[in-house]
Amino acid sequence: MATPSRLTLRRTTTVKNRLPHALALLAAGVAQPALSQNEPDYLLPDLPSAKLIYDGDRVWLRPVIALLSDYTSFDQDAPSVTQVGVQDDTTDLRAARFGVLIRPQGDGHWEAYLATDYQEERTRDEEVFQLYDLRFRIRFDRVNLDLGKQKQPFSAELLGLSLLNPQQERILSPFFVTRSIGALASGQLAGDRMTWAAGWYNDWFESGANFSDNADDYVGRVTGLVTASPDNLDYFHLGLAVRRVGPDAGMIRLSGRPESNVTDKYVDTGEFAADYTGQVGLEAIWNRGPFTLMGEHVEARAEAPASGNPHFSGSYLLFSWMLTGESRPYNRTTGFAGGIAPTSRKGAIELVTRYSRVDLTDGPIDGGVLRKSHFGVNWWASQQWKFGLSYGDADLARTALDGNTKMLLFRSQWAYQ
Repeated sequence: MATPSRLTLRRTTTVKNRLPHALALLAAGVAQPALSQNEPDYLLPDLPSAKLIYDGDRVWLRPVIALLSDYTSFDQDAPSVTQVGVQDDTTDLRAARFGVLIRPQGDGHWEAYLATDYQEERTRDEEVFQLYDLRFRIRFDRVNLDLGKQKQPFSAELLGLSLLNPQQERILSPFFVTRSIGALASGQLAGDRMTWAAGWYNDWFESGANFSDNADDYVGRVTGLVTASPDNLDYFHLGLAVRRVGPDAGMIRLSGRPESNVTDKYVDTGEFAADYTGQVGLEAIWNRGPFTLMGEHVEARAEAPASGNPHFSGSYLLFSWMLTGESRPYNRTTGFAGGIAPTSRKGAIELVTRYSRVDLTDGPIDGGVLRKSHFGVNWWASQQWKFGLSYGDADLARTALDGNTKMLLFRSQWAYQ
């Protein structure tokens, strides 16, 4: 059968339910109350920060709400369609997240965070409504102990809150999981110039598998400020993370999408027998005024003799320029860059470019080599509103073919946190 040409490829538009638009209208309606004297007067008003906070005699409570809606359009060549199938133009409710943060009044030594998340169908999967976070933190003198469902401290791209990242989606997803059940200890060193974290995770309670058949993951991360200004706006951050990923019932699989929530898996090793995968991640963030340069590299080697102990890797380099002069502040507690607070009533404009590469091919495993160029512009309309438009060009080498996919993604989001 002849291979279809680019001109004869049929692209379809999937019109999903109207929930994303309804939620967007809900967000618009919620964020319209009159501003307090201390709130910036943005064109798109924010919900005043204290509007929903409960400040009682015994506990302090703050809700967390995030609503994200996307539209993505694709243009594939014939080899790409052969590799991954036709990727449909589609709208997507990227997230509808509702949570609550609870702390005791006074010098409390604990806090609790609970969040649920609804996401539309993920590339032919069923719709998902899930318990996203369930974390209980105990505060000691210089150490925090977190128990429950939470992020693993690996990959700067994951640990940076997705709502605040310059890019719309992550690329290193083959090398981390978004949430896991486990225990994490963390703290600061060298005053407040360094952070450390170490944790153990096993998702047997949620997966339904036997404890012994479910993977044990061990993770550690340390960060340090090489230089930093007193206002935390000019800095150079370095980080090192290690992760030992166990198998589920003796099998391991790495897979990921090309900075998209709605495509099929472009890189995918499939399941292969392995004892564990050892990962090392290096990260760097340089920020000077409106300019941010961020890079990350991950090396992963599987202890899998039957497959020749394959080696995989992933990396990216990102550059961001705030045209309106704002800066991305550094959070010394988490060891990462924060979000944008526009200084103008009209909001802040950011230009973003990123190049990334993910290699999941080695020996008998043909998981694919993905190279992706990303160009985007963000309008941070306020501290709660953001609109982004990004263009991506992805080249995939897999199954003895070289395919190309171009994608255009528009995102609107509103977040109260």
